[in-house]
Amino acid sequence: MSNFNRRNLMPKMISILFALTIWMYVMSEINPRITTNEQNIPIVFENIEEVRQMGLVVKGNEDYTIRVRLSGRRDAVQRVSRDEIKATADLLGYRAGVNNIPIEVSVPNDVEVDFSPKFIRVELEEIVSKQKPINIVVEGTPRKGHVLGKITYEPTVVWVEGPESLVNAVEVVEATIKLAEEFQNITTEIPLRPLNSRGEEVQNVWLETNRVVVTLPIDQLKTVEVNPLVEVTGATGYEVSSIAVNPSTVTIRGQQEILDTIEYIETEAIVINNVSENITRSVGLKLPEGVTVVEPETVDIVIAVEAIVEEIFEITRDDVVFNNVASGLRVDRSEMPEVLQVKILANETVLQAVDIKDIKIIVDMGGLDENQYTIEPVVDLPFLVQRRARQIELIPKTINVRLIRE
Repeated sequence: MSNFNRRNLMPKMISILFALTIWMYVMSEINPRITTNEQNIPIVFENIEEVRQMGLVVKGNEDYTIRVRLSGRRDAVQRVSRDEIKATADLLGYRAGVNNIPIEVSVPNDVEVDFSPKFIRVELEEIVSKQKPINIVVEGTPRKGHVLGKITYEPTVVWVEGPESLVNAVEVVEATIKLAEEFQNITTEIPLRPLNSRGEEVQNVWLETNRVVVTLPIDQLKTVEVNPLVEVTGATGYEVSSIAVNPSTVTIRGQQEILDTIEYIETEAIVINNVSENITRSVGLKLPEGVTVVEPETVDIVIAVEAIVEEIFEITRDDVVFNNVASGLRVDRSEMPEVLQVKILANETVLQAVDIKDIKIIVDMGGLDENQYTIEPVVDLPFLVQRRARQIELIPKTINVRLIRE
């Protein structure tokens, strides 16, 4: 070494030591080492799709996190944002069950990293598929005077796929349709929700289809009379006094275009012979296609019969009415019976309605002159008695009368 170099060695070493001291001072005072902690850094699972293709999935919906400690020079540490801290766990290669999976953490810049925990316990569960029934819930009501028809929907079942425990928790797959006084048929597509036994939606399962097509007929209501189809004959000495239906009207339901054509509903036809007492028969209704009855599905046909009896009413000859007697003539009743009898054959109800004051024996003398005549009088009775009586007979049928000058 030359004398020159030897003479400058000491100053050089002093300069280097001085520079190093200055650098250490600057680094310690101006850019010192620091340590920061970041809590709840989320762990991202790697190869989750590959694991899913192998028929496995992470059980539950737990959010896995770790605590990360960053150490280094202040400027380097402060340049690291929370989003730049990447924590990952590789699921590839693990089997169904509980697994301890190591965690890897990466950050940018020249920063030392420590984290806790180093491993996480992850349970992998097999993916299964099961068919579950679809249930349709109808909320609300149709317009007044209308009722819901039979609901149909497609599909009626759906495949549910996911972790075995979650799929097993699905009790039913449900869809809700809401009504607001609709009066026309509804066809709509509504979303499906997988529900557990408590009615809560089960998350993290997949449905084969997320929607269901629902058809909901809305029927009209109409009240119509019941027309009995019955053929009844009374036994000897009896007659049918009335045939009634109970109830006399029923409420039917169906599509409006069908109900508009219906004025009444007939019963099933029945034949009953030789009836000697009141009877009640339950019969069904003849409903057109597409029509149902709200209630009841059957009606009672009430048949009343009464015994046929005979009653004789006596009318004096003075109460016989002679009409249209010519002027200047009068009727000589001396050859007439003192009492004429009116025999009525009818049931008891009819006879109870007969009042002797309502019975008229009438003789029409129109066009007759002075002379003696044999005439057949007419018995006049109230219309209902006349119509319902089996027989009305005057005894005697004819009378002898004479027209004489006054």
